[in-house]
Amino acid sequence: MEGSRPADPCRTRESWWHALDSVKPYALTFLILTGLLCELFIHYFLKISIVYTQFYYLIVVFAGFWYGRRAIWVALFLGGLQIAVSWIITGLIPPESLIRTLLLVIVAFVVGSFIELMNCYRDLLEQQNHELVEINRQIGRSKEAAGIANKKLSLLASITRHDIRNQLMALLAFLELSKMKVTDTEAISLLEKAGGAAQNIQSQIEFTKNYEEIGVHAPQWQNVSTILEGLRPLLPAGQVDLTIRLDGLEVYADPLLVKVFENLIDNSLRHGERVRHITVSTLQYGVGEIAIEYADDGVGVHDEDKERIFEKGFGRNTGLGLYLIREILAITGMTMKESGEYEKGVLFEIFIPKENFRFSGSTS
Repeated sequence: MEGSRPADPCRTRESWWHALDSVKPYALTFLILTGLLCELFIHYFLKISIVYTQFYYLIVVFAGFWYGRRAIWVALFLGGLQIAVSWIITGLIPPESLIRTLLLVIVAFVVGSFIELMNCYRDLLEQQNHELVEINRQIGRSKEAAGIANKKLSLLASITRHDIRNQLMALLAFLELSKMKVTDTEAISLLEKAGGAAQNIQSQIEFTKNYEEIGVHAPQWQNVSTILEGLRPLLPAGQVDLTIRLDGLEVYADPLLVKVFENLIDNSLRHGERVRHITVSTLQYGVGEIAIEYADDGVGVHDEDKERIFEKGFGRNTGLGLYLIREILAITGMTMKESGEYEKGVLFEIFIPKENFRFSGSTS
């Protein structure tokens, strides 16, 4: 039920007591005025002198700390003792002795109730701490078991990929040899299609390797310009130039961030058809909000395909690159969209959360 809270076992024992654990100015004012009226009436009109700082009160307070509300019996004993002493000495029971006894009992009840409540909360906290320690132990054992299982799965996947890759290399070699011995054009065409399918399988195997590594290692601060400079060798020399305008931008991202820009460059070279210039720069689209813009001068993307290009399997090749990019960026809350104009080139915008970017001061 909305708004419901779990029952408090320390409060249910004394339903009236929880009214005293919150500030109530009007009730406090009323109690103070009542105390002043009682002092005025009893002390000045009835001429009864009440001593509030007797040693008995200290005893009752300590008894309340040690025995809780059972300190009332100590208060009754001490109160009865001073009544008996007064009666033995004077032969009378003075009204101040009765009032003093009543105050001792009230002090014992209030202090004892408070201490019992605090002890209850302490016991409850110790119990919850014990349960939390046990839960943490179970979580630790579960994480350890999950870690072992993940290592075994990773090892199995690695071995399987290695074996499949070797078999694919042999298959591609046999297909090339077959093409050399076949003269029929239709058969050659079929062999080429078979080779293309084998290469797609090889690309998909590489994708599973990259996807398996997403989120495995903790995110870290990375200089985007440094990443891009390391990718310049991917560009055809003298045919495609790369311009970087990032002003020392650093982003907090998965270590696979390099794969994001590697796939974007590969996408430009594969599908841009006439790409000659690639530019990566920053865009301030709000107060304290930054995006990375990746643009090329290729053919661009049709309007109807601007979201579909991020779907797994879409495209002329494996259709895994842009899907992988979004998955890597999502690890630290980054998002991406394509905002370019068809026939003028692509424009990929990577939006970075405020807390996940900074400028190092360099001017790369």
